[in-house]
Amino acid sequence: MTTEMAVSFAVAAGTPAHAAYGVCTTTSMVYTGNYEYVSVPTRSGNGASCYIGQGQGSKSAVEDLQDAIVTCYFQTAAADLIRDNGGVDGIYGAGTVKAVKSLQKNQLGFKGSAIDGVYGPKTRQAMMWQPFGSSGAPLYPSQCKNPTQV
Repeated sequence: MTTEMAVSFAVAAGTPAHAAYGVCTTTSMVYTGNYEYVSVPTRSGNGASCYIGQGQGSKSAVEDLQDAIVTCYFQTAAADLIRDNGGVDGIYGAGTVKAVKSLQKNQLGFKGSAIDGVYGPKTRQAMMWQPFGSSGAPLYPSQCKNPTQV
């Protein structure tokens, strides 16, 4: 094996699997039926297959994630971590990483290395999201939905 091949293999092997999706750069409304929508982080040209890690993601994408945690999981440690670390501020900092790890472990049932504090397709598919009516007004938090399970 040449030195160049060894270096490129080492870089590829150290790349997290979620990196293949690209960072969430915006948000999109996803129809869940019955004239209801949820707003989820997305990436232009790649839909909802995106990720957000510490210091990454657009402000609106991070706000959607933080808002879903605070609204749909309001009586959990994950929501407390968001509220105690700046609230819904659009910054994917250490508090949001801890909140996502808590959510992954305690509410979503993730195990082992899947508890990584990174928002990606698996986390999105497992999460509940705040529904909005067709007028754009938020509906009751008790009606949080998972668009992949509708």
